[in-house]
Amino acid sequence: MPEIVMPVSLPALTGNPKADAAALCDSLMLRRLRWRLGACGPDAFDCWSSMVLLQKHLFGRDVAMVRIAEGVPRAALAEAFATFEPAILQWRSRERGEEPRHGDGVLMSHKDAPHHCGVWLDLDRGVVAHMAEHGGFSVDDRQALRLTGYTHLRFFEWRAVADV
Repeated sequence: MPEIVMPVSLPALTGNPKADAAALCDSLMLRRLRWRLGACGPDAFDCWSSMVLLQKHLFGRDVAMVRIAEGVPRAALAEAFATFEPAILQWRSRERGEEPRHGDGVLMSHKDAPHHCGVWLDLDRGVVAHMAEHGGFSVDDRQALRLTGYTHLRFFEWRAVADV
């Protein structure tokens, strides 16, 4: 699996999780990163690799890569997410109604099949940082995600593989 190539000069961490997340998101938005399926940086990412970057920089987590080749139909993305065991073992699905927490993984879907992901950040009233196919890196609240068609969000808590 390829490794993430981190963009140069990311903001230094201060120890304030919310301020660090806001500074990183601002920095990534200003860079006008491009979305490209299968890209792993430093100037283009897909949704999974951008999640890996955020998890690594903000939380020190080594998230397993899910690599999807260019040209894969959207319908196959849900299967790719659902069958990548190393990634699955790193996360625990939050129960329905359980509130997400800062740093949770988010799977987003238009109906029942997840095909997009991001990171929940406890900024404002809660936002998802993600790499959008049309628009690049963005930070959206639940209402903005609903307006773009992401009506189903599932949240996942990080757990160390040793906890499995």
